[in-house]
Amino acid sequence: MTTTRALLAATLLLTALAPAPPAAAHHPVTRYVVPGDRAHPEGIVREPGTPHFYVGGTTDGTIWRGHVDHPALEPFLPAGQHGRTTAVGMKITRGWLVIAGGATGKVFVHSTRTGALLHVFDSGARDGLVNDVAIAPNGDAYVSDSLRPVLYRITAAELASPEVEQPLRTFVDLTDSPVRYEEGINGNGLVVTQDGRHVLLADTNSRAFHRISTSTGAITPIDLGGVDDIGSDGLLLRGDRLYSVTSLFHPEGEISVLRLSEDHSRATLLRRINGRGMDVPSTAAFDGDDLLVVNFQYQIAEPNLPFTVVRVRL
Repeated sequence: MTTTRALLAATLLLTALAPAPPAAAHHPVTRYVVPGDRAHPEGIVREPGTPHFYVGGTTDGTIWRGHVDHPALEPFLPAGQHGRTTAVGMKITRGWLVIAGGATGKVFVHSTRTGALLHVFDSGARDGLVNDVAIAPNGDAYVSDSLRPVLYRITAAELASPEVEQPLRTFVDLTDSPVRYEEGINGNGLVVTQDGRHVLLADTNSRAFHRISTSTGAITPIDLGGVDDIGSDGLLLRGDRLYSVTSLFHPEGEISVLRLSEDHSRATLLRRINGRGMDVPSTAAFDGDDLLVVNFQYQIAEPNLPFTVVRVRL
C-alpha cells in the first residue's frame, strides 16, 4: 500500500469510527393558538398516551383539540352541542372527556376517540356554576360548584353505565361548613390526593384551601402557615407538590408551588412562577416537566388576541 493509500484508508477508518452528530434537539411548541376572538378558554386537560390536549370555551361550549407539536388548535366538539353552551374545567379518564358545564348545571362526558356523547349528568340546578372536575384513583369524579355550596360526585360505576341521562348527585353539602360561600367565585379548582383519601378544594373568595374526606365528607381547612396571599383558580397535584394557578394578584399570571404534608392538612409555599407568556390564566395541565397554561382573560372586555395556551417550564 502506498503512503497516499495508507493515509486515505486511515482517514476513512477514523470517519467511520467517529460518533454520529447528535440528532437535532426537539423544541416543543411554546405557544398554541385557540381559534376565535370570543373564545375565552378556561379548562384544559392533557390526554395520556397521545399527543393531544383539549381546551373548552366558556362563551359557547366549543371544545378544541390541540397537538403538542402543532401551534394551532382545531375544533373537536361544536358549540352548543347537546345543550353544552359553556365549558369550564375538564378531565380525562379511560378515554372519556369529562366536562364541567358551568351555568348549565350539567357535566358532559364524550369519547375522545369518536367525540360521541356518552353521558349528561344533570344537577337540576340552574343557579350554580359547575366549575371543575377531579378524577380519583378509583375512577370516581368529583365536581365543584362555585356558586352553590355543594361538592358533587360521579361514581366510576355511573361513568361506566350505558345510561346517558343521569342525575348529578351531591356528595357533600357545604352549607355552614368551613368552606364559606359568599358573593362571587367560591369553591373552584380541586384535585384528589394520590391515595384517594382526600379532595383538596380551592376557595377563591377566601384565598383558602380545604381537605375533604372522600369516605366521610369531613372538611378540614388546610394550614398555609400564615400566608394569606395565595390566589387559586385551577389546581394540579404531583407527588406532594400542589400547583395553584391564578390571576388574582397578578394579571400576567401566577403559579404558586406548595409542599403538602403527608396527611394533606398543611401546605408550605415554596415559590411563585410569574409571567412566561401567561395572560390572565385560569388553569393548567401537566405535559412532562412543563405546564400547559390556558390564558382565560376572564372579564377582559378587549382581550389580547389570539387567545392562547402557553408552555411554562417547571
